Amino acid sequence: MAHDIIMPVLGMNQDTGIIADWLKQPGEWVNAGDAVMSVETDKAVQDIESRYEGYLSHVKFPAGAEVPVGDVVAQLTAEPVTEEEQAAEVPAVKEEEKAVESTEAPDAVAPEKVTPAKAKSVPMSSSNGKILASPKAKKLAVEKDISLKDMVANGAVQPIHALEVGNYSPRVAAVARTQGKISATIDPAMFISTEQWLGSESVEISRAELLAFLSVGTLRYMDVIQEDFDCLVSIPDENVSLLNPDKSGLKNLEKTSDDDGYVSVWDFTESAISDFELDSSSQLNLSFFGRDIWTVELRFDTQIVSSKQAVAIVTELTQRISQPLRQLL
Repeated sequence: MAHDIIMPVLGMNQDTGIIADWLKQPGEWVNAGDAVMSVETDKAVQDIESRYEGYLSHVKFPAGAEVPVGDVVAQLTAEPVTEEEQAAEVPAVKEEEKAVESTEAPDAVAPEKVTPAKAKSVPMSSSNGKILASPKAKKLAVEKDISLKDMVANGAVQPIHALEVGNYSPRVAAVARTQGKISATIDPAMFISTEQWLGSESVEISRAELLAFLSVGTLRYMDVIQEDFDCLVSIPDENVSLLNPDKSGLKNLEKTSDDDGYVSVWDFTESAISDFELDSSSQLNLSFFGRDIWTVELRFDTQIVSSKQAVAIVTELTQRISQPLRQLL
């Protein structure tokens, strides 16, 4: 004997429900009490349990379809139904349903809920703008700190399933980002004198760390980094990063081995290197070259910093390096 699985009523004034996910597959055995599908309404996603047991057969609507309340969405049968049998039998079932309704109410207009055309194709979103995803997918997204909105923006088709969340990795933007570059020269005499003074005060700090201190102070002053945001600065040649060096103070620099800094500082002032191609994941890269006269070079993502901002940043930074006591005192 076959048992119908219908679209249930899950709330007041509900006319339809969306099959967010099929939790059982056609031909799979279903025990009484097993969750067969997840249904999305305007207010919630709910797993629907079976009152009977049997093989899931005659699945009439795919995940994502919006189905009128009361419509049969599938059946449970005593024997598994092959794909060929299902293809042959489903039309007959529909004709039988129409014949029964015609016999019972010959003069009545057939209600809309029995019209297969009412089923919609996979929607891009629910009527209230909420992302459609199975409960398991939503739980996994929270665990993996993945935004379902980002998945949809990157091409994921709703409803989103757990397997898709597990395999998801953000796409690289189709439009390549442009890197800008600006440089300036400065006399480092006052900076070197300040280094010597800090040494006499028993402040143990490398030149790259002092440059990072001044650089982050500049970026925060220019509102490139907001006042209440953390900033991690990578110093690749020393294999160290500093967290908020402008706030911690020179004697209490917070060091970490995390190399995924928002800013990177490259100090070549004691070397013969005058230029190089960056291999860095940082959004802003500051390099310092030269001995008697230094070159300060900023490479930046133009989607983060405009050319006008870059000019202002380098101008402010060179002033701070030329007069470091402005920020130290």
